[in-house]
Amino acid sequence: MSEGLVRAMAGAYRDPRGAMARQVAQGLSESRALFHLMLAAALFWVASLPRAVETARGLDIADPVEGAVAAHLFAYLALGPLLGYGLAALVHLVARALGGRGGFLGARSALFWAALLGAPLALGVAALGAVAASASGAGRLPWLALPGYAALGYWLWLFAASIAEAEGFPQTRRVATVVALVFCGFAALLALLSGGAALAG
Repeated sequence: MSEGLVRAMAGAYRDPRGAMARQVAQGLSESRALFHLMLAAALFWVASLPRAVETARGLDIADPVEGAVAAHLFAYLALGPLLGYGLAALVHLVARALGGRGGFLGARSALFWAALLGAPLALGVAALGAVAASASGAGRLPWLALPGYAALGYWLWLFAASIAEAEGFPQTRRVATVVALVFCGFAALLALLSGGAALAG
């Protein structure tokens, strides 16, 4: 990453809405949004590797670690960007229904920038988990979920601030409330679906 990008990211952690406002003032571009998305996907792939390797070692197949790494690479660098574009379009449509005044490019820029801001958080949580598990010798520890939840909550705030600026909402807090409610509802739906699938199986 360039020094300018690192400085911009550091500033965004302190003032996420201001950082997005500077991008809007400079002029949004598809190429920059795509760069943010692909860099975020690569960093998330790196963050996923410790868990992927840990899971792969329990599989009874040839070269399980190599297979897990390749599968995660495909998921994060091929499927992830496609999902990102679809999610950004959905975010914009929801924002417009709630009074947003931005465009599809603005929603993509905000989401992909927020994803990039979240990638170092994911790396930090993954590193903490790997170090703690190695030190304890007992695999994954229950308390390690706490930093992950804290990072997720902070990321939701970063995303809410970015989308609030890109869509022209006056208050970040209201956008954050909507984002948190939608995320919790989606998580509950996934839990219900996974629970139903487990019972059916």
